[in-house]
Amino acid sequence: MVSMFMNALVAVRAVGASVAERTRSERGASMVEYALLVGLIAVVAVVAVTFLGNGISGLFSHAGNSINNVNING
Repeated sequence: MVSMFMNALVAVRAVGASVAERTRSERGASMVEYALLVGLIAVVAVVAVTFLGNGISGLFSHAGNSINNVNING
């Protein structure tokens, strides 16, 4: 009975040490953080293009027409 408890204690300590070592390593956490940042930037870019796309397209069209009018009249 005592040997079973000792084996369980050794197993729990080994798992605890493994978990503690993984929490000290920030390499995996950094990659996840960078991936989340890239994903967030992509979402913001898509939303910005979606909402501002028509306005920006109209702005460039107006600028292009103005340049064409200057060239034709000038």
